[in-house]
Amino acid sequence: MKKFLLKLSYTVLPLWLAIVGCVFYISLYVSPRMSGDIGHLVCIPFGHEYNEMLDRQTVKDTLFATIATTEGLRTVHADVLTIGDSFSQQKNCGYQNYIAQAGFTVANTERHLYSSPLQYAFNLLDRGIVDSTNIRFMVVENIEREFVQNILKFSPDVTELATALPQKTAVNWSAARARDFIMYRLGFSTPVYSATLDGDFFTYDDPRTLYFYREDITLGTAIPKDAEAKVVSAFTTLYEKAQRRGVKLIILVAVDKYDLYQSHIAGNTFPAKTVNEDLERILQHTDTPLPHVVMAKKCLLPLVERGVKDVFMVNDSHWSYKASEAVAHELCNTMLLDQVD
Repeated sequence: MKKFLLKLSYTVLPLWLAIVGCVFYISLYVSPRMSGDIGHLVCIPFGHEYNEMLDRQTVKDTLFATIATTEGLRTVHADVLTIGDSFSQQKNCGYQNYIAQAGFTVANTERHLYSSPLQYAFNLLDRGIVDSTNIRFMVVENIEREFVQNILKFSPDVTELATALPQKTAVNWSAARARDFIMYRLGFSTPVYSATLDGDFFTYDDPRTLYFYREDITLGTAIPKDAEAKVVSAFTTLYEKAQRRGVKLIILVAVDKYDLYQSHIAGNTFPAKTVNEDLERILQHTDTPLPHVVMAKKCLLPLVERGVKDVFMVNDSHWSYKASEAVAHELCNTMLLDQVD
C-alpha cells in the first residue's frame, strides 16, 4: 500500500493538482476578466475597460421593439421589421437603434425564433403574418459566413413556419473547460484564429491583433459556381413574395470580421474571401427583379481604409456601434430612395 501511495504521489497527484490549479486560475482570474463572445469562447481575459469605453459612446436607450413570438408579429405596426442573426440582436448599439434615431419606427424579431433569417422572412410573408397593413419595409440580415448554407437550404416549399435556433447551454467551469483552455493555448482545435494587422485598428493594449472566428474561413470563402443559380432563385422568390404582400424588401449581408480586415493582415496566409464580390457579380448579371441588397462590407471598408478604429470590436466577432451607425445610414438612404421611387 505504501508503494502504491508513493507512486500516486509522483504520478497522478501532480496531474490532479495541475488540473485543480488550472480550474481555479480560470475561475478566479480569467473568467471575471473575459468580455466579448471571443473572450468567453476561448477564455481570453480582455478585461471590461474596452467595452465600457465603447458603451460610453453608444445610444443609451433601445429605441425599437423586440418581438419574442411569431404570433406577436401579427399585431406589430412599424415602418421597419428586421429579421436577422446575432448581428441584428445588439440592442442599443445595434443598427436598428440608428434607424429609429432617423425617425423610422422599428421592430425586431428575436433570434431564437428561427435558424435561417431568409427562410423565416419568406414564411412570414407566405402566411400573411406580416404584410403592408402592419409594416412597410422588411430588412432581412444574414451573416456572410452562413450566407451560402442558408441560401442552399432556402425553399418556398417548406411547410413549417421555421426551425427554431437550438438554445445554447451555459459553460460550466470544470476540468473539461480547463482542458479546453490548455488546448486552445497550445493551438489545438481552437475556434478562434488570430493574425497581426499592418496598422492600429483597435483602441486596445494590443491594437494590431485581429481575433476572428475560424468559421469565417472554414464555412467557405466564395460562392460556389453551382450555387449561383440558387442565389438568384432565392432572391427572386423572396422579392416576389414581398411584392405580393406590398412590403419593400431589403437584404442586408453582414460582413465577416476576417473579410473586412483581410487585406490588412501582415503576410496573410489565409485564403482570400470573396463572398461579397461574388454576390455583387451574380446580381449584376441577372435581369430578374431582385430586392434591394445592402452589403455591409461596402459601407464599412472605407472606414477601415481611413484608419477608423473599432469598426469591429477587438474581443468580439461582431461590429461596434460605429459600424451599426454606418450600416443604418445606408439602410435609411435605401428606404428613403424607395419611397421617392
